[in-house]
Amino acid sequence: MSGSEAIGMTTTMKTLLAAAAFGLLASTASAQAIYKAPPAQDWDGVWLIQNAPEALKTADGKLPPMTAEASKLYKEHLAARKAGKPTFDSIQQCWPHGFPRILTANYPIEIFMEPKQVTFIHEVHHFPRLVFLDAQPVAKDDRDQNWMGFSTGHWEGDTLVVFTAGLNDKTVLDTAGLPHTTDLEVTEHIRKTADDTLQDLMTIHDPKMYAKDWSTTLTFKRQPGRRLAEYVCTDKNPEAGQK
Repeated sequence: MSGSEAIGMTTTMKTLLAAAAFGLLASTASAQAIYKAPPAQDWDGVWLIQNAPEALKTADGKLPPMTAEASKLYKEHLAARKAGKPTFDSIQQCWPHGFPRILTANYPIEIFMEPKQVTFIHEVHHFPRLVFLDAQPVAKDDRDQNWMGFSTGHWEGDTLVVFTAGLNDKTVLDTAGLPHTTDLEVTEHIRKTADDTLQDLMTIHDPKMYAKDWSTTLTFKRQPGRRLAEYVCTDKNPEAGQK
C-alpha cells in the first residue's frame, strides 16, 4: 500500500467514525427528547366526555346568572331550536363549535403532554387546541378573535390552570344556546381525579352576558386503545340533526 493510499484510508476511516459518532449523538438526543410527564400530569392518550351536557349549568345545577340581554338571546335560541330552525348555531352550517363548546362535543380528544405545551386534538373538525406553558396571556387590546382563542397555562401542583381569551362571537357556549361576546374569558382547572378520569372545572367571565362569573364541571374518561377517526362535516353528522 502506497503512502497516499494509506492516508486516504485513514481519512476515510476518520470520516466514517465521525459519521457514526454523530449518528449516535443524534440518536441519544432523540431518545432524550421523548417526554414522560409525572403520573398525575400524564394525560397522554384519548379521552371522551361523560354525560355530554346539552345545557350547561352552574355548580349548583342552576342556569347561569344571565344579564337581561343574555336572557333575551337565550330565550330566542331556545325558541329557534324548538321550532327546528337553530340558525344561531354555528355547527348547523359546518362551522366550528368554537371554544369552550367543543369540549362538550361527544367526540374523543387526544392529548399530548410536553414540557412547554399541552396539545388537545379534537376528533370533531380535527381541531387542535394548543395550551402554551411558556407564554403569557395576550393583552386585551391586542387579542385576535378566533374560534379557539389563545390559551396559556401553568401547573399548580398537579392541576393545570388554563386561561383562554381572544374568541369570536359566532358561537354559543352549549347546544341550548347560552350566548357570549368577544369579551369572553375562560379559566380552567384541569386535574386527574383517578388514573382514568380528568375533571375540568371551567369558569366563565363575560360581564356583558353574565352578571357574575360562574363555573361548571366537565368529566372525561380515558379510552384505552381508541384512535381518532376521520371527521367530515356533512348533513349526516349527529350535530346536524340537533334541531
